Amino acid sequence: MAPLGPLSTFPAGSRVRVETLCDCPRGRGRLCAMGITPGTLVEITSCCGGPVCLRARGCSITLGRGLAEKVFGRLDQNAFAAA
Repeated sequence: MAPLGPLSTFPAGSRVRVETLCDCPRGRGRLCAMGITPGTLVEITSCCGGPVCLRARGCSITLGRGLAEKVFGRLDQNAFAAA
């Protein structure tokens, strides 16, 4: 099983399955409103020291580094099979 890590640590091009969200009700509500919930598959499109850009549910989303560090996920195993 792939290791669990924050979205801010995955390189661009990674397909990550979201496992847990932050504990803060405000941040959690904001993520859920954007469609980032546990089980969601996201693709990291840019992660270069600042905000983290990703695609989730057909939309492009940019998360600030602080919030991206509180969303944990694992590399999607099916991404390896498709490559």
